[in-house]
Amino acid sequence: MHIEQKDTVTQHRPATGKGRLHFLDQFRGFALLGLPFVNVLALWLIATPETSADFWLQRGLNFFVEARFYTIFTFLFGLGFYMFLSRSASSGGKPRLRLYIRRLAILVLIGFIHQQYQSGEALFHYAIVGLLAVPLYWAPRRVNLGIGLAGFTFAAIMGIKLLTIPFLILLGLAAGQYRLMDIISEGLRLSKLRMVWLLSLFGTVIAIGAMWWAAPPESMSPFLFKIEGESPSPTMEAAFTLAHIGIATGPLVSVFYLSSLLMLQRARIGAKMLYPLQAYGRMALTNYIGQTVFLVGIQRLILDASPTTYVVSTLVSLGIVAFQIIASNLWMRWFQFGPLEWLWRCGTYGSIVPIRKKTGAL
Repeated sequence: MHIEQKDTVTQHRPATGKGRLHFLDQFRGFALLGLPFVNVLALWLIATPETSADFWLQRGLNFFVEARFYTIFTFLFGLGFYMFLSRSASSGGKPRLRLYIRRLAILVLIGFIHQQYQSGEALFHYAIVGLLAVPLYWAPRRVNLGIGLAGFTFAAIMGIKLLTIPFLILLGLAAGQYRLMDIISEGLRLSKLRMVWLLSLFGTVIAIGAMWWAAPPESMSPFLFKIEGESPSPTMEAAFTLAHIGIATGPLVSVFYLSSLLMLQRARIGAKMLYPLQAYGRMALTNYIGQTVFLVGIQRLILDASPTTYVVSTLVSLGIVAFQIIASNLWMRWFQFGPLEWLWRCGTYGSIVPIRKKTGAL
């Protein structure tokens, strides 16, 4: 009788398995899906579209990918910031700041090395912001939410993508303080989820409509640049406006994506479709760095300085994502952590953490 009561209590806890919130792993996995399709633009020499296929791929990336997936990735980092400190304090006592600072110091090093190969990488910025934001863990949730919203609004008005990072992280921290994970894991009412989905869908349609209106009729350069002393061409000016709108509407489209995932999870077939993203997201650090390794390796070994097309870069990115999803699911059958996640954890705790799953463990 006591065993049955214990199982019942366990089922109602926010986390499942070994204390993990698996929907967050799926969210991370989903965020990873879109990153190589835009990161490749900073690593390869991509030609201005000359074919209709390249033209529409460029449009699709600007409308549905750019500033959408990185927004989710950044927000989840802020949420993870809250979860790490709150769980380290859950056993009774103060959050173990020494562990958290060591964890982020290691991430600073990883991010710095990664920046040498991927100039647009985000880990270095995440770690610096995470260290600076530590005092805000104790700030009232309304303060963090207000600063996050006001700061992101300012960054969006300015159209500065890098400036959105600290405020997205702060919004993730505020979401943790408002117990968003518990609300979702305990079963968000379908009526409320549908309302969020419908409102975000409506906002997404308006956002895409605004971007469609702002986009120039001709192909745009893959790189936005201004020549000092010269006015940008009408096409380049339109491209800047398009990017500006994309940054400002990123969170709105991201909410639509995530609420769509939660809707899919309610259906059996949808849950099966999303399940592979769980292992992919659990190995987020390994896969994020791995995407750069693949893209830089292909650029140096095959492409060299030769320009390529959006079609080629999209197909290669799709192949990388598919390979990583398969490899992640195979790896997680036998191991508890991804390779880089394991090294990161060992460095954080200052000891060798077992990586192999115990025989017979579920």
